[in-house]
Amino acid sequence: MKKITFLIISLVFTMAIQAKVWRVNNNPGISANFSNFTAAQGTATANDTLYFEGSAASYGNIIITKPLVIIGPGYFLSENPQTQANAISAKFGTIGLNVGSAGTTLSGMAVQELITINVSNIAIIRCFTSNITLNSSVTAIGNLLFLDSYINSTISSSGSNTIFNILISNNYISAFYSSVYLGTNASGVISNNILSSDINVSNFTFANNIMRGGSFSTNNNVFYNNIGNSTQFPIGNGNKQNINMTDVFVGATGNSTDGQWQLKLGSPAIGAGNDGTDCGMFGGTTPYVLSGLPQIPSIYEIIMPAAGNNVSGINVTIKAKTH
Repeated sequence: MKKITFLIISLVFTMAIQAKVWRVNNNPGISANFSNFTAAQGTATANDTLYFEGSAASYGNIIITKPLVIIGPGYFLSENPQTQANAISAKFGTIGLNVGSAGTTLSGMAVQELITINVSNIAIIRCFTSNITLNSSVTAIGNLLFLDSYINSTISSSGSNTIFNILISNNYISAFYSSVYLGTNASGVISNNILSSDINVSNFTFANNIMRGGSFSTNNNVFYNNIGNSTQFPIGNGNKQNINMTDVFVGATGNSTDGQWQLKLGSPAIGAGNDGTDCGMFGGTTPYVLSGLPQIPSIYEIIMPAAGNNVSGINVTIKAKTH
């Protein structure tokens, strides 16, 4: 079987030795470093980490102008077991990554509307969002990583300059019109995703994807070990056509919004990917993590009595796991 190398992205985010970690929480009565993004960014220096804690209130629309590591608690937290003790997401409206923000990583965030990327060297990891727009209207942009995320609509581009070194991997991408619409001026790798509608790209390598619907409008692409519900992928190179999707996934009954896309027993996607890996978002070298839990330890359960005593104090049990 032909071995495909997916390491085309060289995202080197240089972390300052003295980088600080800041808490951001907009819940009333909580003592955190900041209650909003504007104040946090104003104080933070390059490569600092901002931890946004769960809240019923949105943190609003933000514009990022510094290289920052921004981490939320994840999404769909009440739908999956052992996620966070506080099963509330850190919600945002729109996010703009503007000049000065190159090197930023977003993780565990719930973006209710749009992420607009205007610069190079950006990583979107384990986030929920409706749309992602890559804007090359001013200059070429590249080294863009979209990994392990639940994208509820589309990844698209605007502008005529080149968009290079894109890696779109291990995501669920659902859209009524187009899952990925990048035209002819972008290039990269699209691997181990679940795609739900039309694709319009050129100069990409497609591998280990599952396409539930839609068609291709493409040029100069190569395809390895993909699965389609119709004839989206050409015969050969391990691609499979006309696969009944009810045979592929566990389905919505009894499963979470993102958990329903796990492969069922006997699925034709099991072991069908490159080098014997599974196709779809839960396969490959960076499998999707339920609820987009960020790559830091999370406390998923706290057991604490209402009161203690002067002799034994308070016995607290904390359960946590890494991701």
